[in-house]
Amino acid sequence: MEEKNQKSVEINSTEELNEQLNKLKGNENLNRPSEEETEAAKQEFEKAAEEWTSKTYVIGKKEDALENCNYLLDFLKNRFFWQKDAWMGVIKLNEELSKIKKAIEKEEKELTVGYQALEFIYYMLSNPGGVGLKSAKDFEKEKETFIKVASSVEEQVQAARKNLKDVEFLQQKWGAMAQGFYLEEEDSPEEEEEVSHENAKKDSEDSKESE
Repeated sequence: MEEKNQKSVEINSTEELNEQLNKLKGNENLNRPSEEETEAAKQEFEKAAEEWTSKTYVIGKKEDALENCNYLLDFLKNRFFWQKDAWMGVIKLNEELSKIKKAIEKEEKELTVGYQALEFIYYMLSNPGGVGLKSAKDFEKEKETFIKVASSVEEQVQAARKNLKDVEFLQQKWGAMAQGFYLEEEDSPEEEEEVSHENAKKDSEDSKESE
């Protein structure tokens, strides 16, 4: 019996996924995913999606949670230059941070927010504003606090976006398997660079050992 090939689809976007799947449709020489594999992929995605929706991100440890929260509220009211529909986010974030502040004042805890609030805070901190020299000098006095808070937020945003990308891939993987194809994610340039660096390091160590 002729052995069929297992074909993996490598993608970086939904558009690439659809394009690749259309090319593969009708190829009878492919090894198709079983119903059990497809169901497992579905459950893996649903579990990851559920965890994603309830996940929160720490942008202030217990010892500086209140300070960070107060700073974000002040920045929102006095420094943020919003445009267009961002006014809705300003009102919503002010309500959310005000509730968090009350909770922290009542009981010492970390400053945590969900993904949507995290992204808006990141957008807010990326768009500081003011009017005139006095405003600029006032901002200069608080730049250390700004850098501390902004760095913490940026770190969490990068982690959150990676998590979201992983969840989206699991959804695409399940969708592809439901159509009869295996799906494989390409390594990002950063991951490829890291692997290359580790391999070079290992080769160097092996070379030293053989000397």
